[in-house]
Amino acid sequence: MRSRTILVISLCLAAAVAVQASVPGHLEGYVPSAANAAGRFGSDWTTDLWIYHQGASTIHLWFNPSGSDNIQVESVVVTLDQPVTVLTDVVGTTFGAEGVGSIHYLADGPVTVTSRTWTATEPAGSYGQTITGVPVSGAAVPDTGQAGTLRMVVDQNRGFRSNLGLTNVSGVSVTVAVEIFTADGAAAPGNSAFTVELPAYGMTQINDLLARLSPGNRNGLIIRAGVSSGEGAILAYVSTVDNATNDASYQEGFRFGY
Repeated sequence: MRSRTILVISLCLAAAVAVQASVPGHLEGYVPSAANAAGRFGSDWTTDLWIYHQGASTIHLWFNPSGSDNIQVESVVVTLDQPVTVLTDVVGTTFGAEGVGSIHYLADGPVTVTSRTWTATEPAGSYGQTITGVPVSGAAVPDTGQAGTLRMVVDQNRGFRSNLGLTNVSGVSVTVAVEIFTADGAAAPGNSAFTVELPAYGMTQINDLLARLSPGNRNGLIIRAGVSSGEGAILAYVSTVDNATNDASYQEGFRFGY
């Protein structure tokens, strides 16, 4: 079981130290999405992880599988004996796992964590997306109003699929409210508002999110996600994938208020 004490302290200090979200080196954070899993249109996703440390000697890593209560998950402890530690196929090799989930990390000194989630292409090469670790101070917390919600901007287009990821960075369950708006701020046509239940340290990825909207091409859709019930905190992202090539781009949820 992971230590709750440090996590609770981190979340309680989030408002006071939110500026850390823009500082590369931090002690605790999340790679919101990592994979060792087959996907649509012949894709097969693998995540490689790089840990750059600035005075750290060890780091605890937890893999939180999608759809699970992960409070009992045990960490893997990695010794940082050189400036950069590389963990190829981190989900399959370091954790011995399959599927999609988030990676939670806690180091004994400042670190910067970066990943690439990729799929091979024919006849050679690969497409992928770079995901940088996010400090817990970047999470959306309850009772902060619209300014404290996380937002992402995407286009609706038949040639692409946009997957929404939600990560609970706390040891209590939360309810997440998700809303989709058009570029002018109106509710997008279709099923554009719904809630998602996330268990402790839970993660989920809602694939092809925009398929729930009415068909059409729409630019500048706004996705908004925030904690509507519970005392936890969340991160959010959108991964947009080209259906023809499986080339992916990643967008971390941002907020205007802290």
